[in-house]
Amino acid sequence: MISNHTCSTHCRQSLPGRDFRTAAPLPDHLPQIQASPASMQKIRLQPGSLLYDNQQRCLSYLLALDEDRMLYNFRRTFGLSTGDTLPPGGWEEPSGLLRGHSTGHYLSALAHAFTATGNARYRQKAEYLISELYAMQKTSLGDPAAFCTACTPSDAGQSLWSRTPNTWGRGYLSAYSPDQFALLEKFTPYATIWAPYYTLHKILAGLLDCHRLLSSETALTCACGIGDWVSGRLSGTTQEQRAKMWEMYIAGEYGGMNESLCRLYELTGNRTYLDTAQMFDNPSVFRELARGQDPLSGLHANQHIPQIIGAMEEFRATSDPAYYRLARNFWELVMNRYTYSIGGVGRGENFREPGLLAQNIEGGRNCETCATYNLLKLTGLLYQYAPDHSPYMDYYEQALLNHIAASQNPVRKKGASHGVTYMLPVGPGARKEYSSDYDDFTCCHGTGMENHVRYTEHIYHHGPNDTLYVNLFLPCTYEWTEKGILLLMEGCFPSQSCRLTVRRTENDGKETPIKLRIRIPYWCRETFRLQINGEELPAPRTGDGYYPLERTFADGDCITIFTPYTLHLCYTEDPWEGYPAASLMFGPLVMTALSEQTDWIRLHLPEKPEDAFTIRWEDMPVLWYHDLKFVPSYAAHNSAYHTYFQICLT
Repeated sequence: MISNHTCSTHCRQSLPGRDFRTAAPLPDHLPQIQASPASMQKIRLQPGSLLYDNQQRCLSYLLALDEDRMLYNFRRTFGLSTGDTLPPGGWEEPSGLLRGHSTGHYLSALAHAFTATGNARYRQKAEYLISELYAMQKTSLGDPAAFCTACTPSDAGQSLWSRTPNTWGRGYLSAYSPDQFALLEKFTPYATIWAPYYTLHKILAGLLDCHRLLSSETALTCACGIGDWVSGRLSGTTQEQRAKMWEMYIAGEYGGMNESLCRLYELTGNRTYLDTAQMFDNPSVFRELARGQDPLSGLHANQHIPQIIGAMEEFRATSDPAYYRLARNFWELVMNRYTYSIGGVGRGENFREPGLLAQNIEGGRNCETCATYNLLKLTGLLYQYAPDHSPYMDYYEQALLNHIAASQNPVRKKGASHGVTYMLPVGPGARKEYSSDYDDFTCCHGTGMENHVRYTEHIYHHGPNDTLYVNLFLPCTYEWTEKGILLLMEGCFPSQSCRLTVRRTENDGKETPIKLRIRIPYWCRETFRLQINGEELPAPRTGDGYYPLERTFADGDCITIFTPYTLHLCYTEDPWEGYPAASLMFGPLVMTALSEQTDWIRLHLPEKPEDAFTIRWEDMPVLWYHDLKFVPSYAAHNSAYHTYFQICLT
């Protein structure tokens, strides 16, 4: 039984916690790219870990998905036969206003799956999709700006939508006609229309991923067609009209159109794509962020996070420091005012009042998985400009392990070989709800196709002067071709240590000079240790976020990285009913209490919280508080759990 009696002492305790401002300050001068991710084609996850198992489930699902079902709505829109193929469901059902977006995610996922495995079946599936989409796109003809809809904002039934692709504008490609775009220009609200540029971005992003990772020239041609159509369409709008469109709740959601158009510009050198990307600037939000102000309260979270990713790509393309400032300020605001312990944000789909996280915990309606997916993308982009700023990868690790890895159901149920979450709730007695394979597509089912084949994206980064940053401690191999070595990272997951072994790919007896910077996680700054071949290295300097290590390595040399887990509390700024509110963390892991109770649980903790718990290591850490069992967030599947608690310090 869990005690909830009143405690006379419940002041906030000063404990090691997640502070994204503890490392060296970020530069105020115009930054340059300092690091880039190691090639995902050279990194392979190793069996025996949670992430490997998640990846395998996702890979199986991607192979099982029927490409023709994912093309159903496109063929139907372009007047082609769908034969006996069944349509997908949820937001992809044939009358759904967002239909087609999941096919874009599927393209991205297939490209990343091929990169993660080298299995040609993923490439073949992607190439089939691309060829079919391109064949349909070629039937779209005419001037994009000339298309007019027969609909009005008050009369927009799909029976009025165009069925003649030769009037839609050259380059147009979507799973519905351009009527929603024309209605957006008339400021038609959600849910009469639903984010047409969002859907188009997912398709465009999928094509660009296939070009980048599969070297598909057809995908690039198809992507350029979409870019040309968007450019032609928006050329007929005014700056004031666009500003009003992008401010519209959900109807004006455009995903990362500015991101993908910048990528098109970088690939082709066509200035039109950059000019069009800047047409998606959201003045009211961008301006305040660039000034260091906070405009986020009440905004739809996942409508705006991709806009900031796009701002980072605009900075890369233009060197305009305002884009970098607004992106950096956005990240710091979100981390320090709006982010829950698992790395997610929001109540419902919106940012709420800054700092009032406990007040906005609501049953099953917190932490949309798509938002975390995009925050990870933004974090990875910012990190490239400041690789020694370890809070970026502290957050990345925390969100990856406690939200993304926790968003997939390891139990395969009938009709769901790859169930993933929409929200990942943090309320008392919450339960995760999972999608099925076809029947309930959502935006988060789409990103869920990608999440689990992208785990290796930021394990290693190459930095200045041939330095390799070691950021995440996940069992994997990395073939560092330029050095002629294979790095083998071994250890159970989760674990308080791992081994990084250097293997020369040529048996020539030579030694290899290597410069490493190994991340010191915030939760073990005082206890972090390194050994080489069993010999202890000097302790890191106080406050450093990375341990510099430069030496020559012989074949078989082994670095042991010790990251002892500490029990600490991740507080919200606001209390809950007079008590401090916090998550319990063990190292990087958010520990959730398994309980059907729907009221907040109160934990009575001594000065050293670990004295109140029994800690056992099984295949994962398990904590016991009296008869209350705590497991990592990723293990709280198909049962009720608590993520936040009232804290009573005794």
